[in-house]
Amino acid sequence: MDLGLKDKKVVVSGAANGIGAHTLKRLVDEGAYPIGIDIEPFKGSEVSEYVNENQCKFYQGDASDEKRMREIFEKVPVIHGLVNNAGLLGGDSAHGGRSLGSWHKLMNAHATPAFVLTEICYPKMPKGGSIVNNGSIELDMPAPDIVLYTSAKGALYGLTVSYSTLLGPKGIRVNMVSPGNVTTRRNVVQYVKNPEIIQHFERKTPLGRSVEPDEVADLILFLLSEKASAITGQNYRIDCGYTRALLDPSWTSKDLGDIYGQTTK
Repeated sequence: MDLGLKDKKVVVSGAANGIGAHTLKRLVDEGAYPIGIDIEPFKGSEVSEYVNENQCKFYQGDASDEKRMREIFEKVPVIHGLVNNAGLLGGDSAHGGRSLGSWHKLMNAHATPAFVLTEICYPKMPKGGSIVNNGSIELDMPAPDIVLYTSAKGALYGLTVSYSTLLGPKGIRVNMVSPGNVTTRRNVVQYVKNPEIIQHFERKTPLGRSVEPDEVADLILFLLSEKASAITGQNYRIDCGYTRALLDPSWTSKDLGDIYGQTTK
């Protein structure tokens, strides 16, 4: 399906690795001209394995640094799309516990870059422009010790719905994609260390598997495209059905259909 993204300039933050790298790669496949932003360099990154520097622009920088971002985009007259993907994984304990400093660290990793880039990019967007924010199913069902990450994603959801109403009259759409467990390279390393965690997760998932990075990227590209021209202010979960499953089938040896078929007087 032709998404109509050929020659469109699309900014992707957190573009060096993981979902951001796959998104930038898929944009190149569609003939778009992506502009990648990441605190990590292009050289040696995952995205450098997928595309060459002639197929995109890539700038190293912190997306929460407004001065740096304005310098980058000062001479870019038109931007058709923005993917706010920059973020920082890890539970509260991985970031020094639930201190005020850690709170600011996570907010500056997720919400601040999205705010900065949205404010810089949307004035350059024509009618039909689209912004996609990367959320998480933690917003629906957070794991223990993940207050900071979930709160930061909650702020990102607030930006999604509020900007959708602000920018709607300008013909600019704003949506969120909330992945479940995604088999990015960094996540797979954790699975090797903790195989029982991913096995339990996938047993509970109706489709019996995790999400592939390209599947998330394809949803992002659809929301960027005119194929999604009537969609704004929405949060799309892409989790192989995980948030819809009440029970983990491994909890009982009985057939779950038989259990639900039982009646009581």
